[in-house]
Amino acid sequence: MSLAGGDPMKRMLALLLLVVPLTAAAQSVYRWVDEDGNVHYSQALPPEQARGAHDRLTGSGLVAESIDRVRTDEERAQLEELERQQAEETERQRLRAQQDRLFLASFPTEQDLERIAQAQRETIESEHESIKQLIEQTRSRFSTNVEQAAEYERRGEAVPAYLQQQVANARTRLLELNRQLGDLEQRLAEVEAEHAANVERHRRLRSPG
Repeated sequence: MSLAGGDPMKRMLALLLLVVPLTAAAQSVYRWVDEDGNVHYSQALPPEQARGAHDRLTGSGLVAESIDRVRTDEERAQLEELERQQAEETERQRLRAQQDRLFLASFPTEQDLERIAQAQRETIESEHESIKQLIEQTRSRFSTNVEQAAEYERRGEAVPAYLQQQVANARTRLLELNRQLGDLEQRLAEVEAEHAANVERHRRLRSPG
């Protein structure tokens, strides 16, 4: 259809016929679902639905934009907490993978783990033996002091203060040495537990699956 020449009114009518469909196609339509599950369409979104989930459609019926429901403060806080936990877990996994690589680089074989554990065992056992010897020496000194104190008492004499102090010191020393002996036995048990865990970890990391 030519618009050149002719009646001016006809030209204006022709232009309006061209513009009106374009304007209609450019108008947005809103679609939402109410609490009862009913679907609604409107060219104007009701104020009470502005914070709810809805779609904005083009004049051709295509979805131009999908808008989620606005979350409450509690929901936002829960989402932020979930995201924080996920970020922490991701970081833990990254660090664990890095530590596993370093572990395998430091101990390529199980024999390397055994060598480390054996060195720890020998150190503890050496300390254990030294303390046992000190216990025997202290026990012997304690027995001697007690016997001397008993001799004074058999004679009806007061036990000298220095001897009483020696007996008390020897008793305290024996208690301390036995505590140290128990600590060493605990350390040895921890070495064995750590070694077993390291072997299990090594096998898990080396397994094909």
